[in-house]
Amino acid sequence: MDLYPVGTVAGSTSQGTIDGVSYSMFEPNVRCSSQEIHTILSTVFEQQIMLSRKKAEPMISFSYEYNNIFDREWRQIEHFIYAHNETLTPFFLIDFSKGQTPSSITASGDWTVSIANTRLYSTVENYKANRAILWNGSKWKEGQITTVTTNTSIIVDIDTNNYGSLTITEAQADAIIYPVYEVYLALGGASQFKTTEYWDESVTISNDGGWLRTGTITFISKYKV
Repeated sequence: MDLYPVGTVAGSTSQGTIDGVSYSMFEPNVRCSSQEIHTILSTVFEQQIMLSRKKAEPMISFSYEYNNIFDREWRQIEHFIYAHNETLTPFFLIDFSKGQTPSSITASGDWTVSIANTRLYSTVENYKANRAILWNGSKWKEGQITTVTTNTSIIVDIDTNNYGSLTITEAQADAIIYPVYEVYLALGGASQFKTTEYWDESVTISNDGGWLRTGTITFISKYKV
């Protein structure tokens, strides 16, 4: 599984790898936003009778906005985009704008996550968000949705692949659940990122030195929502 912006994830770790380089998860430091797109064509005739036609299935557009991110973070984003053949290869993306704090999380093999709004989630592959991630800002656990009890709870399969290192105790303490979608990078990729200020390498020991960058990356869902 390839998850933006960490790369290929494996069991029992909250990191990913791209070409053998290990990367950690970080959120866009300005905002994530998402919007459903409906393409309905309509025609109004003389008697105000309207003809409508659906041009395509509904989809979601996502925007990740960054402001003055470190060169280290930019290199990770750039590496991910290059490794995924620019816009040709789909991957998975977290919709950080649709997070919910569960009222409870219980574990009996898979995790049952109690939330008040389950509309975004689906047990059907290639429809809506068929996967979810629980993230506490440091560690995460990700899996496929196996059961949706409308506006009550969802069950996340954390056993099959065991993606992430978040424990049930850590999740119950302060994790937020987010939908995960399979997406493409939209036209333009990260081409509009601009350098802002230079961060002197000598003042850091964590490889953050270099140009700070600001910009937005847009993604589009692969399947209908």
